[in-house]
Amino acid sequence: MKFLKRFLVFLLVIVVALVVVLFSFLNTIEYQVTDADLPSDVYETSGDLLAFAKLKAVSLVLAGNEDRYTIMEEFINLIILDSIRENINPDYDPLATDCSDTSCDYIMYDEYYFIEYAYAELNDDNQLVITISAGANKYVSTETALIMVFDIEFDIVPNMQVVLTLDTYYLGEKQLSQNLLDQIFDRVGRQSIEDSITFGDLNLTDYTYTISIQDAMS
Repeated sequence: MKFLKRFLVFLLVIVVALVVVLFSFLNTIEYQVTDADLPSDVYETSGDLLAFAKLKAVSLVLAGNEDRYTIMEEFINLIILDSIRENINPDYDPLATDCSDTSCDYIMYDEYYFIEYAYAELNDDNQLVITISAGANKYVSTETALIMVFDIEFDIVPNMQVVLTLDTYYLGEKQLSQNLLDQIFDRVGRQSIEDSITFGDLNLTDYTYTISIQDAMS
């Protein structure tokens, strides 16, 4: 009986320790995104989002150096929203005031998890920061975000293209290794994500995204 009691106490200590570790980790990656972070001008765009994005890409040819970064931010946000609506959730419109259904508010919603927002913005170093917010809502309630920071290379002459290359990434505010990112995309499915992008060449092995201006002109 004494042995059994000690064994049960030992198991209890292990369980408590695991719970403490879990919640400590969740606290380090907790990150909240709101509607106010979204590019409202993109969500208010009416008509063919892909066609509008292609016009943005073509305009890079004549744009000045500083303007090119702003154009890229707008272009990526248009492609993100177009890809979501075309290949994941056609009803997605979190800024809509006349829809309160989960199909409008979430990119994906399940009883165990949800993906709520995805958008791009420039940082002070003219890198493109893509934020994808997600969370759990069943046994543990938490919100975090996958934040990927990309360098932008404008190769307008002679190749008429723009290449984004992953520099760093974070889960919440915690910087993590690329090995973990590889594991995430291995589980989710690299090919399915690459195929869901409606324009450009997304490579989740090299973590690059290439935009052909010539293709945008066609």
